[in-house]
Amino acid sequence: MTTPSILIIDDEPNNFDVIEVLLSDQDYELHYADSGESALESLDLFNPDLILLDVMMPGMDGIEFCSRFKAIPKWETVPVIMVTALTSSQDMSKCLAAGADDYISKPINRLEIKARVRSMMRIRDQYQQLSSFNARLEALVQKRTNELQKMLYWDALTALPSRAKLLSLVNHDLEQGNDLALVYLDCDQFKLVNSSFGHGVSDQLLAAIAAR
Repeated sequence: MTTPSILIIDDEPNNFDVIEVLLSDQDYELHYADSGESALESLDLFNPDLILLDVMMPGMDGIEFCSRFKAIPKWETVPVIMVTALTSSQDMSKCLAAGADDYISKPINRLEIKARVRSMMRIRDQYQQLSSFNARLEALVQKRTNELQKMLYWDALTALPSRAKLLSLVNHDLEQGNDLALVYLDCDQFKLVNSSFGHGVSDQLLAAIAAR
């Protein structure tokens, strides 16, 4: 099992040191970026399972980073915890509207950050399990769909295209205005073979004709 990766984005390196100390007894792999711009450029390198994001940063602030980060399909399910000194409900609303999943007020409390990180990691794990289940389900549905299409469009006895397949191709060509030619082959007295020798022999005859 891989160690969970946490990306800490803060323009103050000392804040990273504080978080590193607070989470020192936890089994996390911590990474640091000093700006939203550098974090976006290094996402594939850090491959974060969770982001601790400072709100007040020069240049790209935490709210802008979160909006851009959550707009990337690959990362949209990765939880973001805002770490902020802002306390007004309006400021918190902006953080959540930008896509943040939770927030921690400064100064950071050891018990609070550990609890919130564990909670977000649990949600991340549950989503990954659900995503994996959905992927397996989609693969199963696609496999079954292919099997049904094969049953519908290909004759099991002769392995030739079925009547449904023929009609589908003809309709397509007619809709496209393509030139079309059909050749019709009939087996004379086939009912006589069927009634005289039985279905087993008549099936062998059809398969032999189809092979030719």
